[in-house]
Amino acid sequence: MAGNLKKFVNPRFIKTIDLSLMKALLARHEGKFTDFSIDVLDQEEDAARGALHDLLTGAEDSYPEGLRADLHRIAELGDKRGLEIIQTQADRQGIDLFPDMKTGDEDAPNKAHEPKHIAVRVFLEHPDLFDAAADHMAMLAADRLHEYAGLERGVTIDLTPEKVEAFRTAVADLFRDAFLGDYCRVGDYADGDEINLVVSHGSMVSTMPVVEGLQERVISVRQIAHAVLRYSENTGMLRLARIRKAHQPEIAELFAAIILGRPGFFDGDDAQDLYTLRPIELAGPDFTFDHAYDPMIDRVLIIEAAADLMVPGKKGYPRVARTLRSRDLSGEALRHFGGTPVSFAGSWRLGELVFRILFKGDGKRQPQVTVKLRPPGVVQFRRTQHEARVMTLIERNGLTNDRDDFAVIDAAE
Repeated sequence: MAGNLKKFVNPRFIKTIDLSLMKALLARHEGKFTDFSIDVLDQEEDAARGALHDLLTGAEDSYPEGLRADLHRIAELGDKRGLEIIQTQADRQGIDLFPDMKTGDEDAPNKAHEPKHIAVRVFLEHPDLFDAAADHMAMLAADRLHEYAGLERGVTIDLTPEKVEAFRTAVADLFRDAFLGDYCRVGDYADGDEINLVVSHGSMVSTMPVVEGLQERVISVRQIAHAVLRYSENTGMLRLARIRKAHQPEIAELFAAIILGRPGFFDGDDAQDLYTLRPIELAGPDFTFDHAYDPMIDRVLIIEAAADLMVPGKKGYPRVARTLRSRDLSGEALRHFGGTPVSFAGSWRLGELVFRILFKGDGKRQPQVTVKLRPPGVVQFRRTQHEARVMTLIERNGLTNDRDDFAVIDAAE
């Protein structure tokens, strides 16, 4: 992100940004500058922009830490994709960001409607909208989810501000010890039967070299990270993204105890024993995905597969002796094992599968999603509007493990 910040506050931005917006942004950190006075922005425009240029093109550690954090957050939404998310969230909240663009004038939108400028204005004038857009960006970017199956389905959430704050406090304590920073914010969003929590927090301080003139200096940067939690009331599944593996069990338990009010809800022996590639092993190299039930799926290509040779390890537990990996973008990756020593009827196991789902569409580029499945608990793909179809495809092809408690509940129903 540090590199992206310089791209964001580039000379074109400095020459065109509304000075009143920049004054309001810098005023949030008044008194914390060393060689800069906010009053210079009240001078003639050329002088004001010259002073702003000197400030923003200098080393990042010359900014107050709070300003650096503000600019990093704004930069995340200061592009075309960020603008689309801002507009979507504005529509949901009934906020009209562009009243002057709807007057019937034929003139082209002015510089104030560029994504960077809108991101700055929304950050200052609509902070709740900005937070919601930033959280939505984090949810879209989460492409690897670690899943926990609850003890039963249908456990609903009575989500109150008190519960969200209690959860935030508990997570802040955990992340404070891990990342040595105090910043922590939690946004909560309902999406059908799913509850989404986005935890924004400070990550570890990192250092990077910068050049000033003919000299090199090392500066420190603390970036903001986003952890994502998604809970489905229908299935009792909790999905975690962008959370260290060591923290995942504790975060899951905090969610269960505080948000659900059900301590130990994700402590079942099979809580993370979710996926299997056994049906593919039994079918052999000629396995193909059945997608005839979904008219929107055009085809499914198996583009990568990893076969693991299992041998006895310590105390009799099997271990991986070696791995044979096959990759073929045409979709024949699995079939290549037919001419190798790999035999899934013996000591070989299919450890990982990567497949690409191509959807029917009218655009120039066919919509597609690439999915990595690694039992027992990892399914990885960039979350899109096709997420439900991806998960249904996995389930319909027998790649999810049956759970006894779910079967009992379904039988009772």
